[in-house]
Amino acid sequence: MAALELSGGGLLEFDDTGNGPVIVFLHGWSLGKEAFGIQLRELSDRYRIVVPDMRGHGGSAKFANGDGIDTLAGDLGQLLEALNLTDVILVGWSMGALVAWELAESPQRTRIAGIVTIDMVPKVLNSTGWPHGLRAGTHLYDVDVDLAKMRKDWGAFTRAYVPKVFADGKQAEREKLIGTMTKLVKDNDVDSMSNLWVSLVRADYIDTVQQLDVPTLITYGQLSQVYTEAAARWMDQHIPNSRRVGFADSGHAPHLEEPDLFNHTLAGFADELTRNRNQLN
Repeated sequence: MAALELSGGGLLEFDDTGNGPVIVFLHGWSLGKEAFGIQLRELSDRYRIVVPDMRGHGGSAKFANGDGIDTLAGDLGQLLEALNLTDVILVGWSMGALVAWELAESPQRTRIAGIVTIDMVPKVLNSTGWPHGLRAGTHLYDVDVDLAKMRKDWGAFTRAYVPKVFADGKQAEREKLIGTMTKLVKDNDVDSMSNLWVSLVRADYIDTVQQLDVPTLITYGQLSQVYTEAAARWMDQHIPNSRRVGFADSGHAPHLEEPDLFNHTLAGFADELTRNRNQLN
């Protein structure tokens, strides 16, 4: 593990291993870089794998009230610049996809060769004309209710929240995975998590994704308890130069629930981008 001293103060901790085309993994809310441990282990023989603990997670800087997704993207931009990384494939799980989209609007966008999203949508909250957000098609979502639960008893919130990350109806099969993730989530700083949650649910990248100028692979779990397959179809229809791949036995975390198939799919996308880039040079 290494650490970058951020220009605004504090550290950004990250893992950096392997050689080859660069893949940067961006974790979801509250789940940290450990969520990509399988990818770090299985793919670093062919690729250079970089996995930061984004602000608010692990030993990285706290996520303060007033910080936003742009803060996380700014940290990531500093990391890419410090490591002199170019032709990067960004893999954003859940919140990590928002960070990737934010970076794609910044001056660091020239460093991005492609984006892979994992079970995420460009706007979390449903609204008029946007039915593809969190818990779409079930009931209205009250942000303040979840914030109150987080701040009252983070442990209880964690135990209720983590099982929903995984495939609907597969909780017994995912028991060990749920237990591991629950322990990791419980170790987070509650103030950072609640501040980050507010920023996450306020984000809106609907216009951004429709103007992306990099190849995009949309991956999602067909048994997701978080977002619908219709949301993935919308993204595929509206994001230029995109394709989508559904994982039949996964929920919100295909890279954890079907890691071999996910890694194979990601490697195919990465290798295609590398071949295309080499043909142009």
